[in-house]
Amino acid sequence: AQAIMSQGYTAKWQNQQHSSQRYPDVREMPERRRSRWRGVVASAASCTGLFSWVSLSPPDLLRTGAGSIYQSAAFTLACDTRAGKLHRPLHCVLLKARWDNDSPPPPRPPREKKMTDVEKQADAIVHAVVAVELLHWHGKLGSTLETAFRKSVYMPVLPRLKRLMSREASAYEDFRMDKTGRKLSRPSRVHDAALEKQFTLGYAFTEIALETLGLRHDARWFPLAQYNARKELNLADTVPEEDPQAKDLVSFCQGWIRAPKMDMVQVVGRSVGHNDAKQNIWILPVFVDHDRSAHAERQALLVLLQAAPIDSAFEGVKAGTTGQIRVYASHTPCISCLSSMCQFTRCFEGAGIKVTFDTWKQTRRWIGPDAPDDIPLDDEEDD
Repeated sequence: AQAIMSQGYTAKWQNQQHSSQRYPDVREMPERRRSRWRGVVASAASCTGLFSWVSLSPPDLLRTGAGSIYQSAAFTLACDTRAGKLHRPLHCVLLKARWDNDSPPPPRPPREKKMTDVEKQADAIVHAVVAVELLHWHGKLGSTLETAFRKSVYMPVLPRLKRLMSREASAYEDFRMDKTGRKLSRPSRVHDAALEKQFTLGYAFTEIALETLGLRHDARWFPLAQYNARKELNLADTVPEEDPQAKDLVSFCQGWIRAPKMDMVQVVGRSVGHNDAKQNIWILPVFVDHDRSAHAERQALLVLLQAAPIDSAFEGVKAGTTGQIRVYASHTPCISCLSSMCQFTRCFEGAGIKVTFDTWKQTRRWIGPDAPDDIPLDDEEDD
């Protein structure tokens, strides 16, 4: 207010003092002069940024002395007097502020994030996977729902998994590899929109996918794999929760490697957990919700490749090397682990791979000091 008065408003303030003497009653003041006072006071209020609910007319405010303006730290924007009656002040106040109020304004609630069409589709697929898996477990999966799931989720994923099994079919798309074998791109994961839409196919359609891709195996070594994997889970005091964490899961693998001028390497039996084995660019994870590069199933493949001779040019297993690996998973493999199993043959072209797995509901019954909670029978409820 002092700055405004020093910049040429002094005359207006003096004229108003004379006006207040000429018009002791505010009702006698002409409308034009009252409007002028409204503009002056509103300008001062807007410059200082101080607003408050004060119901005094401008002449009365000035007659109280300029000191009261600074003491109250507030200005009146406008008021109206008509027919000799003082009406309610015009509530044009935009903000209510005082010098002695130093508290910050209350935080605004976070704005709800809107999902894109791609995110909505991925969220719908996740719910469909969970629903199909639950219905299949209880034997209630109808043919109509199974056919719809196969058409909308399983069939788009299958050709993308087949592509990963061949080096010729995936080398250019994933690595931009030229004819000399030089990789122009070195990604840290598989960039595939079809695979990134769901975190798993569910145990029912994972078995179908392994069978279709020629990777499924159920032989005499299966009980041995179950025993060794469950023993490791018990030694680690793994809690048999309803939804396990990836770092608590374990896989079991067996394999052998034979190469020219090298003794045969055998892995008689090894349990592999959430690990950090030496990475290979030909076996990349798929990012869905979080990083899945350290999952036990993928680590079991990388452990065997550590003993294989690697070609320094294309970074895969040297030509002429043969081998075999079989992997057991104590949990249904996720889409990233399933993709890694498919990529094993493009990294190790002379090898074969066989996979089998248990669902977590089957595995958790055999671990932990206490048995999992089962649904009581009718006879037990009566007792």
